[in-house]
Amino acid sequence: MKKLIALVLALVLALSIVSAATAAPILSTYNLSETDFIDAVGWWWTSDISLVLRDETNYELFYRVYTFGTTDPGLKANKVIVYSGTYTKVESADDEACHFDITLDTVDGIYFEQHGKGFGRNVLGYAMVLDTFAWTDEMTEIAFPDGSDDGAADFIANHNIAGTVITVEDLREDLDDVTLENKIVSCSNVTDTIDVFDITE
Repeated sequence: MKKLIALVLALVLALSIVSAATAAPILSTYNLSETDFIDAVGWWWTSDISLVLRDETNYELFYRVYTFGTTDPGLKANKVIVYSGTYTKVESADDEACHFDITLDTVDGIYFEQHGKGFGRNVLGYAMVLDTFAWTDEMTEIAFPDGSDDGAADFIANHNIAGTVITVEDLREDLDDVTLENKIVSCSNVTDTIDVFDITE
């Protein structure tokens, strides 16, 4: 019961931090979405990545996954991961005039929220919040059940995507070209890193 209360309090605190962060100015946003239907189990799987540049130095990278089944609607799941840190921006190596390469130089914080029975039937499988800006002993127990690591710094080290290069297209570079979008063109290793970012106990 204490663990559940601690998780609820952590969720409230984390959401307030995220809300405060989203109140900050936004310089640019770039997005990438995917949707797939898994015939074998009758499930929809959707994911999207949003890169938010807060200013000339700081970024937030949002990754969201939703899964839900048509044969068993109760087995739905939702995962949200927010990375934050500093970045650099240069003209893209692909030589496209409206493309830029954004390098995520540091990961200073990770917010991780997962819920829904699609991730597991046990408590930790479908209800957890981990926030490196408001880390608690309860989060350590969840993130490192074998006791091999400890604390927010180790959590960031284990899931660090620093060095990731994200190529984006910016429509503001040529407003006369109506084919342009503010979108993510490619990510060097974001999806590979996040695909194994599963905590079920």
